Amino acid sequence: MNCIKKFGKLWVLIFMLAFMAVLPGCDEDPETTEAVVSDGITDNDLAANRPEVLPQVTVYKVLDKNCTSFAKYLLSENIDGLGVVFCVRKFGDTAWIRLGSDVIYTDEDGHATLPELRKRLPKAILDAAPIDVQLQARVYFDSQTYVSDDLGLVRVLSADKSRNPEVVYTDHDNTLHATGGQNSIEDWIDFLNWAKNDWPLVDDTVVSAVAELKSENRNLVIVSGMSGDIRFKCREQMNLHFENGGRRFIPLITKDDFPYEDSQVFKREAIHILKDLYGSVKSLAMVGDTVRQDGYGAIANAVQYVPFQVHYTLAPGLLDTEGFGAIDPASICDTWRNVLDAIDNGPAIEDNVFLKRHEGFLNIAHRGGGILVPENTLEAYRNSYAVGAESIEGDVHMTRDGVIVVSHDDTVDRCTNGTGKIMDKTLSEIKALDAGYRYTTDNGATYPCRGKGYKIPTLEEVFTDPVIARRPMVLEIKQSGLEVAEKVLNLIKAYDMENRLIVGAFDQDTVDLVGDLAATRLMDIVRIYPTEGVLSFVFTPAVIMASSDYKRPAEVLALPKEIVTTLLVQKAWYIGCKVYVWTVNDESGMLWQKDTCKVDGIMTDNPALLESLL
Repeated sequence: MNCIKKFGKLWVLIFMLAFMAVLPGCDEDPETTEAVVSDGITDNDLAANRPEVLPQVTVYKVLDKNCTSFAKYLLSENIDGLGVVFCVRKFGDTAWIRLGSDVIYTDEDGHATLPELRKRLPKAILDAAPIDVQLQARVYFDSQTYVSDDLGLVRVLSADKSRNPEVVYTDHDNTLHATGGQNSIEDWIDFLNWAKNDWPLVDDTVVSAVAELKSENRNLVIVSGMSGDIRFKCREQMNLHFENGGRRFIPLITKDDFPYEDSQVFKREAIHILKDLYGSVKSLAMVGDTVRQDGYGAIANAVQYVPFQVHYTLAPGLLDTEGFGAIDPASICDTWRNVLDAIDNGPAIEDNVFLKRHEGFLNIAHRGGGILVPENTLEAYRNSYAVGAESIEGDVHMTRDGVIVVSHDDTVDRCTNGTGKIMDKTLSEIKALDAGYRYTTDNGATYPCRGKGYKIPTLEEVFTDPVIARRPMVLEIKQSGLEVAEKVLNLIKAYDMENRLIVGAFDQDTVDLVGDLAATRLMDIVRIYPTEGVLSFVFTPAVIMASSDYKRPAEVLALPKEIVTTLLVQKAWYIGCKVYVWTVNDESGMLWQKDTCKVDGIMTDNPALLESLL
């Protein structure tokens, strides 16, 4: 792949050098000068300082103005120092209206950017929002002589978000068209067709899908990391395939339109601005083939990511969203029919935060953050959320009188002023104990929480606490047997925690029992691999686990920090599993697990420290 990439770049460089050798100098000449205007998106709230997608123009000196080649502007020179004015008009009108009285001059890259948009638009256009209008850029050589590009588009949205249409953001290369992306050999073969005037379509369903979006009054906005120098060709293809030679209705935003060299940052910032302009509930999804750019940009803005034709089989790392975890391979769409279905139906498991396909990295407070506050107490759980945790972790046992309580140990010796097994005590005996009695931060020199009212809570108290209720939780059943499993599931059902937690146990029998009981009750319980299941995961080849007839021990992996490696995480992603690691309490370990191993979440006794690193 790298050889092909280098080979392609070498030939492009050779062609460019050859053509540049015969280009005329950059004397201003309308006969060899062309302009390509970009699109703009804003709203009609004149009082707002809300960011806009600002129009700009790029001015080129070209060999042949009639050339329609892919490389027309790649092999040109950019012209600086020319004056530019921007104009708009409603579709169907004949007269152009100038945007402002000032002249904007092209810089050394041949770019001239309109400094603001909404405050320059005519009141009649602002009042008609949401509306699309034509955009023109004129490049002047003197007061009478100019060249122009009339094919720009300005979308003016309403400050009243309820009036705006829903919108789908999409990448361009390998998503709408195959233009030479780097995901597979097939993409490079498609790239070899660049000399054709018409780029090949990715699939036969994309044209009808775009038409369907338009018929439903849903907008499509292209957010592409492509070079601005091929904007004209992309715009031409949009018109040929999707706009049917008529007026433009698909705004095109490229990396040249933003001051960010990194494609990942460009996607994030562009989607952020668009989501703000359209409104959060109007932003349906971002569709794209590059998870680390398209996926990252979407998830960073809490927008659904629809992965399209991601060729990850030989490189599971392609599913990584750079700090937000991996996507589920089963969520990858192969056609735009699948894309529309994914947008309308949402992720297959929409609510469970641990299985949601595009959920971000999770800071999980192990035992509620026992370094900060006495572990597995209501106070610890409340504090963990206050310092930045997204989830809590706790363990449960059953008392002699059949009440489910939260405690890591099966005895009360380590944390309280009592002794003995929980299963041998009644709830009233448990509640008489001081759960902060042995908490210390200085190796026993002092015990600051003695006599402060800390108690071992019941699971019901955790599920009903006004601060903790319905927040995500990792729940581990420490006892085996039918009764404890049934009681835990009864509480999960009663307090609507079904899609807010994952359930684990140390032995496979208990995990299987939870799964069987949940199925008979029509409950969708997400389970954690038990210890023996983790061993099975480590030693079973990925191709076997990915097969349709392989029965997984559970749905989510929680691994001890000592065995986590990048290869194991990628193996988990390959079969569609999330990976959480326990228990990481030091800064270097947290950074290693998150940034190098790229786990989906960390269980820590110090969620405040992890939050500070995030």
